[in-house]
Amino acid sequence: MIAPGATGPPVDVCGPRTQVVCRWVYQQTGGDADLAALADWLVGRPLAIAVLLLVSWGVRALVRRAVGRGLRRLLSAPRDLRRPDPAGLTDVPDREAARRVERTRAVSAAVASTLGALIWIITILAIGGVLGLDLGPVLASAGLAGIAVAFGAQSLIKDMLAGLFILLEDHFAIGDEIDLGEACGVVERMTLRETVLRDLDGTVWHVRNGEIERVGNHSQVWSAAMIDVTVAHGTDLTAARKVLADAAAVVARIPPFDREVVGAPEVLGVEAIGADGITLRLLVKTLAGRQFTLHRALLAQIVESLADRDIDLATQQLTVRMPPQRRENSAVNRS
Repeated sequence: MIAPGATGPPVDVCGPRTQVVCRWVYQQTGGDADLAALADWLVGRPLAIAVLLLVSWGVRALVRRAVGRGLRRLLSAPRDLRRPDPAGLTDVPDREAARRVERTRAVSAAVASTLGALIWIITILAIGGVLGLDLGPVLASAGLAGIAVAFGAQSLIKDMLAGLFILLEDHFAIGDEIDLGEACGVVERMTLRETVLRDLDGTVWHVRNGEIERVGNHSQVWSAAMIDVTVAHGTDLTAARKVLADAAAVVARIPPFDREVVGAPEVLGVEAIGADGITLRLLVKTLAGRQFTLHRALLAQIVESLADRDIDLATQQLTVRMPPQRRENSAVNRS
């Protein structure tokens, strides 16, 4: 409201934030308060609202651009992952760059949407002020409602904060094969609230981000196919180790594994000694996400190679021991 004066309209004619048009019409019409009030509602207030909307749109665009640039700088440095053979991973820089782009896009969208919502809330409050609404009770009610919602939505807030940190720290991304405990599979969708996985049998898992306590990621830079082979007691271990190494070398030369296997296969040696046999461990490193296909191919080749060299796999053995008295009774009964 503006106070009455020699060149100003009466009280309650113009809005508190739209006095320019109202005052100009009042002066041009020789003091017609009704026409000044009508011009204020038809021109002054819509014009002020349009300016607010235009400014809000511009601020939102600037915020989105600033968030995008800031996060690109923040997330542009490549992660220091330990690689078995950097020279062998010729496409790792390209894949890591693509991964950073996707992560930056996801984080930027989440942060920008949150800030955009805040900007539009402030804009709506400003429009209410232009229209002359008393926002005091509204803000008080909104504050009380916000407190009530905050208490009732603690799990939702927890999920969203956890999702934001998952994106910022790059725990996993869409397309990664991960292990979340009971839920394992390929990440199909990520939001700030939940992560959606699809496992090998097609089951879709919806996991709230706040419930994720640990993550096993099978899709970052490189993985490994690790195979334990148990051979029978009395087997020539040197020959068995050579069979495993040769079988792995054969598989590593077969397409597409010739482009995916990283470094030379390693027979790590004796892993365990049991009642049934001796366990040898084979380790073959490959590109991320290709370990399961490689694992199956290695198993098939190892079975064929062991059979060709007449090396027996361990079989379960049962040893029966009888007390001396029972042995004597059995001998008497047989005689």
